[in-house]
Amino acid sequence: MSPLWDKLKCFNVDVSVIDGHDIDVIRKTLLQPQDKLHLIILKTVKGHGVSFMADKMEWHYLPMSEAQYQIALAEQERL
Repeated sequence: MSPLWDKLKCFNVDVSVIDGHDIDVIRKTLLQPQDKLHLIILKTVKGHGVSFMADKMEWHYLPMSEAQYQIALAEQERL
């Protein structure tokens, strides 16, 4: 994607690529004063924060068992 971002900069567009899991970074980026178009790209990981789901495509469509749901809740509470 980097070449696309570089092309956008040629059109006077600010591009920020940030951690999409870090709410403080997201907030800081959104609150920055802008005088031109600002594109924000959030880099994320599927299933972030849940050990058995992280970066696994199948969790976009598979249902969780009750046991898996409880594990996911516990792991998210630790974040």
